[in-house]
Amino acid sequence: MNAQILIKTANDWFEFTKSKTGQLDFVGKWENKNKPDVNGAQKLASSTYFTPSYYTFVESALNCNPVIYVAPDVDVSDKDLFDYLLHIGPLLAAVEAKNSLLAGELYIRRKEVFEKFSQLTQYIMEPLCVEILFSMCYGRMQILKPEDFEVVYETAIEKLDYDSSRESIEQALTRYFKKNAATITLPLVGTCFYNWEAEPYALEKLTDNLSCEDLLGMAEKIRSVKHSFYESLETVVQAEPYNTHDKNSILVCIENPEAKISGNAGLEKAGHIRALAAKIIREAKPKKMNYGGKIRSLTDSDIVLELEL
Repeated sequence: MNAQILIKTANDWFEFTKSKTGQLDFVGKWENKNKPDVNGAQKLASSTYFTPSYYTFVESALNCNPVIYVAPDVDVSDKDLFDYLLHIGPLLAAVEAKNSLLAGELYIRRKEVFEKFSQLTQYIMEPLCVEILFSMCYGRMQILKPEDFEVVYETAIEKLDYDSSRESIEQALTRYFKKNAATITLPLVGTCFYNWEAEPYALEKLTDNLSCEDLLGMAEKIRSVKHSFYESLETVVQAEPYNTHDKNSILVCIENPEAKISGNAGLEKAGHIRALAAKIIREAKPKKMNYGGKIRSLTDSDIVLELEL
């Protein structure tokens, strides 16, 4: 093995080192043209605190169970270090994929584990710190104050050049997004008011005719087809200034899966961006009416989209 510790995600390899004193350091993404040599390595499965099996659909970059490879002469038996390595893989993949919502949620789920290596985690999350802060504190319905999200707050306020004596954090975010392009991942709210369904009956029935003679091959074909199908759904995230209830409203429409299978085109209302997030987005980019739109993940109860600011 030509590294001490490697973590393999869907698309990338990430390298860590452990010093003689037991210090864990993050080297970064493996950038060499040749793939890492993991011959003789101890192979460890990551924690199931993140698993793609939870989703109806999740983007390719996160459709994996990260694997940890440890060189034979490296001891990772320390409880805290071992726990950290088993949990950090999905967070690395989420940051690399610029999935700001998932990165923040993964951190919150295992905050105690990550805080034991707080500086390391802060360094890993730093490239996406502003987007994570925005998604977690303004995009979700669960209340989370920016200053309580310490791991990204300190680095985010530096990027924002935030001074609490002259502006609010919302004003700082608005100013930042006015000047900078950003990829934001947000959940939809109000989905219960619309009839858009993630998994139509026709897709559910795909497994009915699986043959035991080629079970593995057919299962892989179904997985590939379903994944491509969800990626192909047209998604529109668009300002709704005519909305009488909220002039900053941002509506999300997604192509109806059942209609698409039937050969019919047609967008349907699927939900809205949360009002707090929409207000900042609209004030930062008042002339921008369309924010692109791409499905990042789907479950029975949640729709998560990517927006371009």
